[in-house]
Amino acid sequence: MATLQTMFMIPELSEVTLSTWHVFLTTLTFQDLGPHVGATSASLLSSWGRLTSTSRDVAKRCLDFIVFEARDLSEVYLDEIVDLSDVPELRDADLELKRRRANRNPREQLLKIIERSNSDNYAVTLRSLGELKTFMSSTHPGFTCSLASGDAFDPIVGKIQSTLLHIASRDGDGNEDLRLMAYECIGILGAVDPDRCEIDLHDSRMVVRSNFADEAESVLFAMHLIKDVLVGAFRSTSDIKYQANLAYTIQELLRFCNFTPALVTSRNTTSVPVKVRNRWNNLPKHVLETVTPLLEGRFSAPTKTQAILTHPIYPQQNTYREWLQLWTTHLITRASGDTAQRIFGVFRTAIRYKDVEVAHHLLPHLVLNILLSGDEKDAQDIRTELLTVLEDQVSVGSSASADKKLLSAQVGSLLNICCSITVHLIGRIHAS
Repeated sequence: MATLQTMFMIPELSEVTLSTWHVFLTTLTFQDLGPHVGATSASLLSSWGRLTSTSRDVAKRCLDFIVFEARDLSEVYLDEIVDLSDVPELRDADLELKRRRANRNPREQLLKIIERSNSDNYAVTLRSLGELKTFMSSTHPGFTCSLASGDAFDPIVGKIQSTLLHIASRDGDGNEDLRLMAYECIGILGAVDPDRCEIDLHDSRMVVRSNFADEAESVLFAMHLIKDVLVGAFRSTSDIKYQANLAYTIQELLRFCNFTPALVTSRNTTSVPVKVRNRWNNLPKHVLETVTPLLEGRFSAPTKTQAILTHPIYPQQNTYREWLQLWTTHLITRASGDTAQRIFGVFRTAIRYKDVEVAHHLLPHLVLNILLSGDEKDAQDIRTELLTVLEDQVSVGSSASADKKLLSAQVGSLLNICCSITVHLIGRIHAS
């Protein structure tokens, strides 16, 4: 899918890509087709204005196949199709979708739009935010106002707020349109009193208390990285090379968790330990859809020579992103213990891209691991790095950009918390 979306954006290749896309969709079984429905509809609708008449015909055939011919496609997947009403050529498909959704009240419609807005796919989120904006400002403005009235707001207000805040905080150069659209939706919703609603902000972080000495906890941490970090990055990117590197990382962590093709291909359930199967079955549906093809283990990573770095690293990098990614890459090579090295080592090729979220998530865990059991020099280098970042905040002669200073300071605060946790854990170890 990432390949199709990437090639589709190149004008000279869009027509042949669409033809390939149509073959791809019509060849899949309905079960395999489902996960691609949302991204397909959003990508085609987002680019409709720049398509030639020939390309539009092929795009229409793709969407007509999904709506009219894929009769056994689950309604859950059909709900992921974005709004088609603003494209006259797709009127028949739009009417058919509205017929199937006719019994839904405004609340149900809004919940479906919010669900789509939480997608990892850029095109799906952007189109869904457009739907949300129209829903709140034009289609059902009275209903929207009624949600945020009274002494206690409707719980759906918290869902809208948490979704929009999450989207507005997404990292990456290509997410500016998402942020602007999210801000518009926040403005339409209005200044919501936080004391009268619950904003559900999911905290997916995990602290490894045993410093990778406990096998079961280490497996849970690897599953956490797959579920809460890597799958989202994998599904959202349209960079083919980056996706391949993420695929390799996911593949190796699946192996670490003892997840094998027998989980999905063997009818003899006794060939897989019950504990392993239960862990696999506890993964969310969208995660299983993404990682199942990676169980075969076909990806490899190039071997690169690690550059010799001079500490501190912070002053030598022009941007926050360059600093964070380079420092994280270096710390991966300094991870302490065989298990930590096995888990973190597979990330070397997955963090040197525009997306900084993976590096941002790994950094505190690496710092904790090194401070607890790593080399003394590495611990001193971390201290020097943090002091350099903090000193730059108050330096009158600093040449760092405002964004670099602000974002790096936030990382510094996070790592100060890590240092406090380290002290606490060391105290517990000595006490026992």
